[in-house]
Amino acid sequence: MTPGIVKYSFWSMTSENPKAAYVCVNLGETCAPMEIRDRSICVDADIGKVLEQL
Repeated sequence: MTPGIVKYSFWSMTSENPKAAYVCVNLGETCAPMEIRDRSICVDADIGKVLEQL
């Protein structure tokens, strides 16, 4: 339940700030609400591997 609570806060902040973008890196479960989908980047991958590639 905790990850959902954290995501909701970031979704809300992104929705309220038109200059904000939401980025989610999560293996197997990435999503963004329709209201902010055009300002969202969802990466379905292991965050450790993503950070190594950066």
